[in-house]
Amino acid sequence: MKSRPAGTPGTYVYCVLAARKPPGVSRGAAGPPGTGRPRIVEIKPGRYLAVSDAPLEQFGDEQVGRLLADLRWVSRAAVAHEAVITSLLSTSDAVVPMKLFTIFASDDRAVSQTKADWPRIERALRRVTGHVEWGVRFSLDERARRRSSAGGPVETGVGYLRAKRRIQTEAAAHAESDRRRVTASLRILSAIATDTRRREVTAASEDGNRLLLDAAFLVPRDRAARFRAGVKRQARELFRSGYRMQLTGPWPPYSFVEDRK
Repeated sequence: MKSRPAGTPGTYVYCVLAARKPPGVSRGAAGPPGTGRPRIVEIKPGRYLAVSDAPLEQFGDEQVGRLLADLRWVSRAAVAHEAVITSLLSTSDAVVPMKLFTIFASDDRAVSQTKADWPRIERALRRVTGHVEWGVRFSLDERARRRSSAGGPVETGVGYLRAKRRIQTEAAAHAESDRRRVTASLRILSAIATDTRRREVTAASEDGNRLLLDAAFLVPRDRAARFRAGVKRQARELFRSGYRMQLTGPWPPYSFVEDRK
């Protein structure tokens, strides 16, 4: 971004929107600290940017670089950024979120740069029109499993070897059971959604719960109640076996704006 005189407002971009008319911005919506009130800029008929003024003396390249070192400020900015995008879900047909701290020198520059990437953006808009994202985390309560698998005390060497063999056999059986459960639940919920993206599971066990599946679902808005009911039904059926399901959303379709590789 080229340097401009102090006091010149840059343009902070939240998302690209598809709507039949300029979408309304909630009065309570506020962007990252230091930015102006969110507003709408037209790209072309039916396509818009949600933006805020961003003073370049605070949001120039060097200044943002320094701000990124303040994790507390970055966290506040990220929450505000997401809140603005989420507030536009109900007044737009489609929302394609931009990355945090997407800043241009002016509205005109923001529009021209967006148009330069238009084929990809238009594909994303068409893909997510009339949809929102829901997240589902499928985990195992390992404490409940250990209680159900606990054996009696081992008093001999032979007993120890037998117990060890039993534990190994049970672990293999449990792993296969977990895989089947995850696959079945994913298949049931994916049948309601338009698209599904599995996220890599890297988190260690937390509070005795081991994460087995972390997935995002692109769900038509008119199927939201059906999708929530499906998750609730799955969670109820699997609870006694030690499995837990957590539903989050609806979110802007962060996981579905990029083309599949």
